[in-house]
Amino acid sequence: MNKKARDFPLYPKEVTNDFLSMCFGESVISFELDTSMTAGGVLADAFRVFNIKYDTVNELPTSCFVKCTKEIPEVVELCLATQVYAKEVYFYSTLIKKVKDVIRVPECYGIFKDENDDECKEFCLVLEDFDQENWMPFDQFDNPMDFEDTSMLMRDLGSFHAACWHEPVTDEPGLGPYKAHWQSLNDSFWDDEGTAWDQVLPKWEEVYGEELLSLVDSDVKETILKINEIYISDNGKAIQESLIEELQKRPRTITHGDARGNNIFKSNDGNTIGIIDWQMWAAGPASNEFSQLWFNSYSLESGMIHKLEELTAVYYTSLTDSNPDIKASYPFDLLMEDTKLIFINMWIQYVGFTLGSIEGYKDPEQEKSKANWREMMKRNMETVHYSGSLEAFKKFISSKGLD
Repeated sequence: MNKKARDFPLYPKEVTNDFLSMCFGESVISFELDTSMTAGGVLADAFRVFNIKYDTVNELPTSCFVKCTKEIPEVVELCLATQVYAKEVYFYSTLIKKVKDVIRVPECYGIFKDENDDECKEFCLVLEDFDQENWMPFDQFDNPMDFEDTSMLMRDLGSFHAACWHEPVTDEPGLGPYKAHWQSLNDSFWDDEGTAWDQVLPKWEEVYGEELLSLVDSDVKETILKINEIYISDNGKAIQESLIEELQKRPRTITHGDARGNNIFKSNDGNTIGIIDWQMWAAGPASNEFSQLWFNSYSLESGMIHKLEELTAVYYTSLTDSNPDIKASYPFDLLMEDTKLIFINMWIQYVGFTLGSIEGYKDPEQEKSKANWREMMKRNMETVHYSGSLEAFKKFISSKGLD
């Protein structure tokens, strides 16, 4: 539902009995708040409302999850530039009707924004809480997915993608010709002040008191520097454009785009995976699904990156069992190569995102978010290296005569 003026919360302190009563259609007399997960959200703020008590006895939810605009202005600007908020509002207002039949997503109890705010600069979603009685949340740091959990997720993603295979191109948000969600950050890698990489390095040292490349070993560092050399070469822009053009030739499906550990839940009976945070979904190649999963969910010490091909095979078996015709149009080897190419593409996006948001981490209140981002960037670089993405990238460049 759209509201003409902001009578919906953007912060936990703004949640009221009247607001919750409007969401659930029954008088709410009290509730409690849990804001412990707010710092973990990179693009939006989120908090849990629980122990909801009503004026009458009923079967309505006793908890919910509220998601709204991020409090860091620099992050908000990046999100608006890439339609993050508008896409999530579109998902829960429209696309959910199709997607929820093939993969478990939270129910939506309320959508709030100003009717004239097409960008959804100020928005609020009231969503089903995957509560602890029924669901186990994963955490990228404290409770990461293991091999079996990831296998289950891969199987569910395979059946989900198969059900949405050959998604047509339309003018709706996220359904145009494929571009990675943060593709504008790749496109702006080069500007009058130099490359995003050259600008990030001193800013990182200023904010974190250490060099960005000091987070990784010498082999990983060498890979990252070689990728940068390719992007700053005379053919850098042509290589970037050719990469996206190639991926646009692949069969299209709907991808979540942010299926990292913190967005994944497992039902307590062990039979169902649930996925939250549908703000980076896109229609495009199935390989678009995997960069966030692998960049964010696992530390190098877990050993999971060395099982990339094995787990991708689990996904591919589920995908092609659900739709056998896919084998002919999208062979497994091509899926693997595409996945590695999108890893490269995503790494450049992370450089751009860091450049745009790092000033916000100077705020002492963002200390946890700052620490989380440091670990994410370390994992990103290690994933690019140990996945063999640079080798796939060089092979692609050579095939296009751009080396």
